[in-house]
Amino acid sequence: MQLVELSQWIEAQKPEAEEALKTLVEINTYSTNVDGVDDGMDVLSKMAQQMGFTVEAINARHRLIRAGNGTGKRIMLITHMDTVHPPDGGFLQYEPLEDGIVRGPGTGDIKGGTVIGLWAMKAISEMLTDYDLRMIVSADEEIGSPTLREWYWDHNAHKADYAIGLEPGFPQGELTADVDLGVVYQRRGFAAVKFTVYGKTAHSGVSHLGLSAIEAAAHKIVKLQALNDPDRGISVNVGTIKGGTAHNTVPGEVECLVSFRYETQADGDATKAAVIDIIETPCVHNDELGISDRSEYEITTFIPPMERTEASQKLIDIVLEEAQALGQPVIAIARGGGSDANHVSGSGTPAICGMGAPCQGLHTKDEIIHLPMLFERIGLLTRTLYRVINEQP
Repeated sequence: MQLVELSQWIEAQKPEAEEALKTLVEINTYSTNVDGVDDGMDVLSKMAQQMGFTVEAINARHRLIRAGNGTGKRIMLITHMDTVHPPDGGFLQYEPLEDGIVRGPGTGDIKGGTVIGLWAMKAISEMLTDYDLRMIVSADEEIGSPTLREWYWDHNAHKADYAIGLEPGFPQGELTADVDLGVVYQRRGFAAVKFTVYGKTAHSGVSHLGLSAIEAAAHKIVKLQALNDPDRGISVNVGTIKGGTAHNTVPGEVECLVSFRYETQADGDATKAAVIDIIETPCVHNDELGISDRSEYEITTFIPPMERTEASQKLIDIVLEEAQALGQPVIAIARGGGSDANHVSGSGTPAICGMGAPCQGLHTKDEIIHLPMLFERIGLLTRTLYRVINEQP
């Protein structure tokens, strides 16, 4: 097949691609439904093998699909099998609606993107011999890919030169056939810290014999909220606070959860250091007892940002040029939420995201995609891959 024949080829592939999407959507792959996720992985693996690709298990449950002869730049597509829709939630079916709209669990996040990636790999395999394409499929991305993070972070494990995430192409308005779709050039990093502040419990009638953990936590919370810096893309939020026993008791313990987001790893590291310093620094003192508050903390999450770099911008430029050539309305956007592309970017690999299915109602029972635009995105991704394989140094 020649590149000029791609649109006709995609037209012929539509029935098989939609059937694959329907099959994957109707396998419940809620993150904690281990059997369902594993079944979905097995079905996807068979699809890939029937296309002539090889499939390798990574850390037991994840899959790495390989295409090409390993020549040239290695491009890694990033997707996942798990969804946020539980098996007892009543949202289980693939449902075609009017005007090319399809409703179903995971249609947009991310099974539509997985189908786009798989068929783009198939198209490249029918056009080129010398190339190195891979697709990594996480089993637990919706909970942060805890069993795959270290593989992502180790560049020597995947050795990708470029990475493209297949998360939804977010419409910049109501999902219609002509709405602008976003390709993501930047995603912020995310961190969460759980900390406990300890004081000394006492009856409130003799409060001088105690030390209020809530008072100490309040001082810390004010200082933590002051770390917000919207101009630099840094946001800090103390989301929960739990402690105390009664209105007439000086509280001796309080637990808080704080999260923060950042655009660069440097800002993430600096914010983390500032958060820890605030947590650890005593704020309340009882001179009579000679005691101060103390704190313990645990960093529960620290995800790197998907940073905008000169190399990743080249990918964005190619996507926008190809979209314009195809007459597809695509714009470059930044997203606050993270994806597995963050982890790959954190390893030093230039990454972009949002090259998946046009989706609305993400993570709800109204999750829908626009099927004709999904097929169009197979063409856009294929042409992008073709250019990266043949042009980028």
